[in-house]
Amino acid sequence: MPRKKTSSLKPIIESDAVREAAKALVEAVRSELAQRELGPESYEKAIRRIGRQRGRPLMVPMISSGRGHGARVFLADGTRKLDFISGIGMYGFGHGDDDLLETAVAAAASDVAFQGHLLPGPEYLGLTRALLKHAGTNLKHAWLSLSGAMANENALKVIFQKHAPADRIVVFENAFHGRTLATAEMSDRPGFREGLPLRGNVLQVPFFDPDREDSIEHSVAVLEEHLHRYPDQIAGMCFELVQGEGGFKTAPREFFTALMEHCRNNGVAVWVDEVQTFARTGELFAFRTFDLEAWVDVVTVGKILQGSAMLCTKSYNPKPGLVSGTYAGSTVGMALGQRIIERMDEEGYLGLEGRVAVLGRRIEKRFESLEKRMPKAIGPRSGIGAMQAFVPWDGSPEIVSTVLHAAFEEGVILLSAGSNPSKIRMLPPVNTTDEELEACFSMLEKAMRRVAEECDLPC
Repeated sequence: MPRKKTSSLKPIIESDAVREAAKALVEAVRSELAQRELGPESYEKAIRRIGRQRGRPLMVPMISSGRGHGARVFLADGTRKLDFISGIGMYGFGHGDDDLLETAVAAAASDVAFQGHLLPGPEYLGLTRALLKHAGTNLKHAWLSLSGAMANENALKVIFQKHAPADRIVVFENAFHGRTLATAEMSDRPGFREGLPLRGNVLQVPFFDPDREDSIEHSVAVLEEHLHRYPDQIAGMCFELVQGEGGFKTAPREFFTALMEHCRNNGVAVWVDEVQTFARTGELFAFRTFDLEAWVDVVTVGKILQGSAMLCTKSYNPKPGLVSGTYAGSTVGMALGQRIIERMDEEGYLGLEGRVAVLGRRIEKRFESLEKRMPKAIGPRSGIGAMQAFVPWDGSPEIVSTVLHAAFEEGVILLSAGSNPSKIRMLPPVNTTDEELEACFSMLEKAMRRVAEECDLPC
């Protein structure tokens, strides 16, 4: 009898035989990795070798063993760390997630490792469909790419084409949008573009300042000045609803709507950069968390997605030839992106009482408790959902660096963000447990008390 055919566009991991085989391979790899460990000398040598090959040392001196579970990761020297930065936001479900690893194994065995826009596979269709399903009714098209910066490059191109010959873009002060030539100029970090040729077509607007009563009016006034000075030359404005490198700062909805309405009235595209915020603010898209759907023309996403994408309305759909590229992304990345979206939707992560929002509130409560015990050490806090940050003491770069080093030695991986003051930021997995949260804050408190004693700082 001929074999009964099933839909070839369903995820291959749904096959019981494939799932069992994938599970067996994951367990075999785990078993093998558990037998491998570098001694202290070999581990340090490997770290130095990576630094030489890169031309600069690692930001944090660590190499993963390939093993982990949840927020915990084993380094190649056998030590265990609590990963509360998630690869700067990439590992949405942490380390060693059985379902995602099995999905990855199945996807890796299907036809090709990478997919292009010329011959997409079922994973391409599944991911774009999942993205558009959650993007609301206005965004009609999705274009996949590799990095978040590439998604932002695509967004820039469609906006400039739509509004040609306008050639200027507006961004917030302290923004970060990537490290390509164009996105580095959009990012308010001079050190990230030292020596680069700049076009001078990026204009800045102040981000929301909670200490300034007229912050909204002030930012709108600056935007109006740009529009008056450069009539018909501004193509779009890029919005970070939660600033990443800028310090995890956010703003009330009315701040964004005032600026977006002004853009709309003046024929300026509204572009939301969600490369880092995607799936971390309570909804998959932060613009839906802030109820801004009606104003948005273009959106870019990445990080947790295991790839990136640019989404746009029908009117911003580019002409043939403008947006292309050989690679659309890895088959594994696309399959994982779709599965992550499905799980966020099906397992209760979204909404006001969803697991992401609850995680954010639990982190805030632990900060409040820590502040009571160390009132002079815990400064202003910021963030939303699974994006949280705080200022230690005066927020000087030296103090922040010292705390981060001490925290790493205690067992938790964190990173800095922002400037004047600098902050310590957390990007924990969205499925972080209460036990992992308690462990993180216990390690953080130990680290800060060590720093207080060593640097003679008040607690």
